[in-house]
Amino acid sequence: MRVSGTTSTGTSRRLHLPTRTMATAVVCLPAGTPPDALAALATATLTARGQATTGVLPHFDTHTRRTGKLLDYWNGLTSGGPINLLDLHGMRTRAAVDAAAAWLLWQQVVAGTRPAQPFWAFADRSASDPHRYPLARAQADYLSQPRVLAMRAYNAMPGHAIPLPPSALEAFQAGYGTYVNLAWLAAVPGDGLAPQPGGWLTTRSQRLADVLDYLTTANARLTQVPRDAHLVALASPA
Repeated sequence: MRVSGTTSTGTSRRLHLPTRTMATAVVCLPAGTPPDALAALATATLTARGQATTGVLPHFDTHTRRTGKLLDYWNGLTSGGPINLLDLHGMRTRAAVDAAAAWLLWQQVVAGTRPAQPFWAFADRSASDPHRYPLARAQADYLSQPRVLAMRAYNAMPGHAIPLPPSALEAFQAGYGTYVNLAWLAAVPGDGLAPQPGGWLTTRSQRLADVLDYLTTANARLTQVPRDAHLVALASPA
C-alpha cells in the first residue's frame, strides 16, 4: 500500500517513512463509458485527485467472451471493464490461496527466530531524533534482525516461486488468518481506489492497522458500485 499524507476522509496526518510505494490504482467509472474511453477517463480521474500514473495495468481476471467491452484483454487478464464481466470473486479466492501457501512457507523459513519489529518502528524513532538515530542506522537495525535476515536469505536463493517480502513482516507475524484475509481484501482495490463521484482512498502508512483500515473502507465502497459500472486499473510510478 502506498504511504499517504491523508486519510480516506482527507484529514492531514504525519507521514510515516514508506517501505514501498503504490503500484496499482483502481478507478471506478460510470456505466455506459465506452471501452475506448476507459483509459483516458481513468487517467484524468487520477490526475484530478493529484495522483500520477504511467498507464493501464492488467490487473483483473475475466472469463468472458465479450472482450470488446474490456480494456486491453490478454490471456484472461484485462486492465478494466464492466464489473459484471470481471472475475472479482476468483481474484480474491486465488489471492487467499496464494497467501495461505506463502504464510505456511514463511513459518518454516523463520522457525526458531524471535518476532521482529516492522520497519516503521525504526523509522519513527529516526524521525523523532534524526541526528542521534539517522535513517541509515534505522534501516541497518531493521534489516539485521534475525527474523528479517532469515527472510532475506530465503529470498536471495534463486528459483523460489513464492517470495517472502520483508515489507510484509507485520502482516506475516499477525498470524495465518490475518495474512490470508488481508490478501483477500487487497486483491481487487490494490494500493489505492478512486471511487465515484469523488475522493481518493489509500493507506495512511505501512502500519498494519492503517492498511487494514484502508482495505476495509475500499472493499465497502466497492460493494456499493453498480454491477454495470466500470473498474480500471492503472500503474503508478515507483
